[in-house]
Amino acid sequence: MKKNHKKEPIPAEFQSYQEAGEFWDTHSAVDYWDEMEDVKCDVDIQGRRFIVTLENDIYQHLKKLAIDYHLPPDDFLNEFLRKNWT
Repeated sequence: MKKNHKKEPIPAEFQSYQEAGEFWDTHSAVDYWDEMEDVKCDVDIQGRRFIVTLENDIYQHLKKLAIDYHLPPDDFLNEFLRKNWT
């Protein structure tokens, strides 16, 4: 960061995730590194996800079905397979 550069302060609180995103879209975390707090996170990863390739026509049909259920295609497919597993 340049010595003459005056950085805008990080707002005490953002009104929405969108507002926070807009701030960080136009500001670099590098300029605020001295204000960052260390955070300890315990992560226990139990699940796994796999990538499965689909032919285009199958994916397009899946996408249309998922839209009807207001779900992303991968969530729709997971729910469909769980319900029809037998």
